[in-house]
Amino acid sequence: MHAIPTEFSDRIQRQFPTESEAFLAALDLLPVSSVRLNSAKKGAAFTQTTAIPWNTEGYLLSNRPRYTLDPLFHAGCYYPQESSSMVLQWVLKHIVPTDTKIDALDLCAAPGGKSLIIADFLKENGRLISNEIVRSRAHILNEVLVKWGSMNVAVTNNRPADFANSGMLFDLMVIDAPCSGEGMFRKDPDARNEWNTGSNIMCSNRQKEILSDVLPVLRENGILVYSTCTFAREENEEVIETLLNSGEFETIRWPVPSDWNVSVLDENGVYAMRFLPHRTPGEGFFISALKRVSAASVKKTKPKNVFSKATPTDGELIRNVGLVPDQSLIAPDGELYQSVFTLHELNSMAGSLYFVSPGVHIGRVVRHELIPAHALALAQNSRHDHARIELTESQANAYLRGESVEVDAPNGWNQVAFQSHPLGWIKVIGNRVNNYYPKEWRVKMKE
Repeated sequence: MHAIPTEFSDRIQRQFPTESEAFLAALDLLPVSSVRLNSAKKGAAFTQTTAIPWNTEGYLLSNRPRYTLDPLFHAGCYYPQESSSMVLQWVLKHIVPTDTKIDALDLCAAPGGKSLIIADFLKENGRLISNEIVRSRAHILNEVLVKWGSMNVAVTNNRPADFANSGMLFDLMVIDAPCSGEGMFRKDPDARNEWNTGSNIMCSNRQKEILSDVLPVLRENGILVYSTCTFAREENEEVIETLLNSGEFETIRWPVPSDWNVSVLDENGVYAMRFLPHRTPGEGFFISALKRVSAASVKKTKPKNVFSKATPTDGELIRNVGLVPDQSLIAPDGELYQSVFTLHELNSMAGSLYFVSPGVHIGRVVRHELIPAHALALAQNSRHDHARIELTESQANAYLRGESVEVDAPNGWNQVAFQSHPLGWIKVIGNRVNNYYPKEWRVKMKE
């Protein structure tokens, strides 16, 4: 493992004088694996786990499984996630009111763990736009949300400034800001090599620019949750202080049990939880929250007729798979989606935003037949009359590699599953079984 940069060590000794020795020693320990279970897809089981107190579905694992070869991972029954970052659930529970509908934005969302927490927290009581600026990472983000089966999310691929003209105002904004990554020194050795003394200032300037670009669409009395995986004051406290000094925000506090051994910062108006590597088994993490007390500004670009209404014929096919025709629409490529956002809202946002997915991908109608999308098989609330074929673990892994599996199934579309959890679609035509697992997601690792 690469040595800890000397400049970093010197700063930690100044920043945490009474804890620096234990802090720095902890960075050379092995990282701890952790997962968050999908409460809507019960069934994943791990031996020798320890519950994570700040997340009701989070568990520390005694060893790291081979997730890629576990069909339940691909079925969305759990998601490997850094344990400290799972505290977002605790924070949302204590600061976000649930008596009104919430429109939320996860601005820097890839790879997707925090979006899963937000979507589960909101459930039927809110809508989430999950955004990622890097195109390739935006598609990974969409894959994570599809496998989880989230029904209340749209995925976008945009710069922060693009939201200023979207016509949307948000009640909740989560920004896990790009940072110098000091909190990953134990988990990712490359993070040590990439760090230098100028990283903190460069990242701080970038973080402030991101906030300046997107905060105009945070509604008055809306909540900003800001987090990083770094320890640097420039990227954490100073960013929050800048917002507080603007007069547009006020501090939000929430309870933190002392037995968690998490550092709680409450000074100069800044309130935050700070996870340190020698205090908790997770990696470094900083999280703070503010309420906006000034008015938001709404700008709109000219709407684009990107999405169109589903036809009555499409509506019948949609109803047959247990979804709601009134919430369904047709994308420019002819694919059907169900969205928690209205057609008018989507077309208004499309004037400034690019949608990777406006909602749950249903499929495409070809010659009066619905060709079902992969997302439809994994969606949490979809219901349909297609047969469900149970696969063995060996068959499931073969299916995930894109291979044909021998099954006893009726002609036509069938859903395949492992331990009752859907994995995707096959189509049986006589003696042939066509595998419709997405090519770009196929597993390359052998058992």
